[in-house]
Amino acid sequence: MALVNMMEIIARQKLDDMLEKMDCCKCEKCYLDTLAYALNNLKPMYVNSKEGELFSKVRSLSYQGSVDIDVAIATAINIVSSSPHHEKTADGNPDGQAV
Repeated sequence: MALVNMMEIIARQKLDDMLEKMDCCKCEKCYLDTLAYALNNLKPMYVNSKEGELFSKVRSLSYQGSVDIDVAIATAINIVSSSPHHEKTADGNPDGQAV
């Protein structure tokens, strides 16, 4: 197994879940900006074994770990949504992409 940041995997899953319920831009640029912002405010969890992967997932499921991830992602969504790094076109979509 290669070196993996389990926090990135967990954050991506939570971001996907949260974005389904929110009315905000979901283009690739905003998605990656949101993920980057959230990950920069979360402690990385690098693992290089299946045992480490399991331990990280269990640890992230703890109440405080889950709350920390949710808060970081919600904050990132709010910040990116309020100041996206793209222009909207006449149809209202970012750079002409479907959202």
